[in-house]
Amino acid sequence: MKKLFLTLLGLLVTALSFARGVNELDPKYAKGAVPQDENGRVYFEYTAPIPAGMDADRCYEMLLNWAKGRFAQPYAQAGRILNEDAATRRCIFHVDQVIVFKSTAFVADESKISYNFSIVVKDNSFTLKMTDIKYRYEEGREGGGKLFPAEDWITDKEAFNKRGTKFLKSTGKFRIKTIDLKDILFQKATDTLNGNI
Repeated sequence: MKKLFLTLLGLLVTALSFARGVNELDPKYAKGAVPQDENGRVYFEYTAPIPAGMDADRCYEMLLNWAKGRFAQPYAQAGRILNEDAATRRCIFHVDQVIVFKSTAFVADESKISYNFSIVVKDNSFTLKMTDIKYRYEEGREGGGKLFPAEDWITDKEAFNKRGTKFLKSTGKFRIKTIDLKDILFQKATDTLNGNI
């Protein structure tokens, strides 16, 4: 009985904290913030010019080294290179890590997230892309551990109520944490090129 009470209390605290902490109208998380390609697949992409005075080969080398460090522990549970081609300045990493929604003395609400992170450097610009996003939620709990693709979890259709005015408790938090993760990765990679690390 005590265990049930603590579980319910933890879920209530998590729900209340979530409801207070994020504004669904914030453009960062609002409708349209999760793009989908022509086949409906979720992706995040960032393209920017190569910093002045830097050539494309050096840009690629710096981004590749950043990614190798970023997708190793302790930042990620596992990260591996799926494809690397220095001649065309392209690489793809597959990453497994944990996102934490709420952590208190009573409850730890978190999920595993896996995704592909690609780097493409052209003569005057670089592109970072996050694709193939999937979640494995409540892996250690009975009935948990199912794999959820981002397309079924964080899109406008899946993350908001029918009126499109509020996040759904079950999926909205995934949208928020995924967007936050994407922002961190794109910013850290850009900071590396600009010497802001």
